[in-house]
Amino acid sequence: MKTATRWWVGAAVLAAVAVVAAGAVTVQRRQAQEEAERRGAKPPLEFATTDIVRLERRRLSVEAELPGTVQAVSQATVRAKVAAEIKRVLVREGDRVRAGQTLAEFDTENLRAMLAERTAAVAAARADFATAERTRNQNAELYKQKFISQSAYEASDSALQAKAAAVELAKAQLEQTQIMLNDAVVRAPITGVVAKRYVQPGEKMGFDAPLIQLVDLSDLEVQAQASIADIAKIKPGMPASVQIEGLAERSFPGRVERINPAAEPGTRSIHVYVSLANEGSLLKAGMFARVRLTMAAEREASTLPVSAVRGEGQQSYVWLVAGNRLERRPVTVGTHDERAHLIEILSGLAPDDNVIATKFDNLQHGQPALLKGESGSRTVENNLPNPS
Repeated sequence: MKTATRWWVGAAVLAAVAVVAAGAVTVQRRQAQEEAERRGAKPPLEFATTDIVRLERRRLSVEAELPGTVQAVSQATVRAKVAAEIKRVLVREGDRVRAGQTLAEFDTENLRAMLAERTAAVAAARADFATAERTRNQNAELYKQKFISQSAYEASDSALQAKAAAVELAKAQLEQTQIMLNDAVVRAPITGVVAKRYVQPGEKMGFDAPLIQLVDLSDLEVQAQASIADIAKIKPGMPASVQIEGLAERSFPGRVERINPAAEPGTRSIHVYVSLANEGSLLKAGMFARVRLTMAAEREASTLPVSAVRGEGQQSYVWLVAGNRLERRPVTVGTHDERAHLIEILSGLAPDDNVIATKFDNLQHGQPALLKGESGSRTVENNLPNPS
């Protein structure tokens, strides 16, 4: 009996030891697993207060900034009206010319010979006409006296009409030669400045070949490209402010004069033409310009910096530091103020949400994150200067 009791006591002790050992192994495994998870977990992303913005009420102006090119309203490319050799070119690039001024001259030796030939042809045709006229008149008298037949008279009358037509043809050919002689002297069609000279003395030019390009810098315009989204808000007569590349310290007043009725096939943009005064001939054709149009009055709105708002297709979103995690939140945007670099937030954010304004790559929703510093956030006003 005592032996059996000792056996049961020993078995119970062994069982208790086994349970304790198993529990110790389980705790050890759990601790090892937690330690492994801690070691494998990504450290939280740290953001400085300078990376964070919050919604702020700001006054926005609805503006559009359109790229464009300065061009002359009045410009002309003078082309050759005769096929001949250039004898003289009297102007160079940058020369100012007035309308009607001689720019170049063709060699007219062949034309003058042609003029003499066709002058003689006119005289011969007139002589033939006079002879045919006398013959017709004589035949008219003979026909009245019944000495010749009606067909003979009509033949002389037809011959007279043919000689009259020959006179008109010779006169037309002579006039054409005189026009060619006049065209051999190239004159300026407008008052302006020589922008390009395409020819040199001694060159043989074909008909309609370009000779000299003229531009009138007293009346300029900017051909700007507007998007289809902006074009509905742009109207003729709208005032504009034009900035010219290389003249950043100055702004030139302008006005929308015309809007092209068709979009460009490649870019789908629409040309808007803005008149531009050129005081002191400071501006030149071909300069790059940016046209700024104010399309609506200023109004107050909840805004974020443009850098804080991302876009993916038609959906806009922002990254927040919410608690200790990153959150990607969709937002609805409105007016875009390009001058102040602000964008209106219509919905999706609360005033105390901490929005990441700095661009970061590879952010993930739910990723651990924390803010360094006590304030934890900053406002748009502390981030961006007020627009002037």
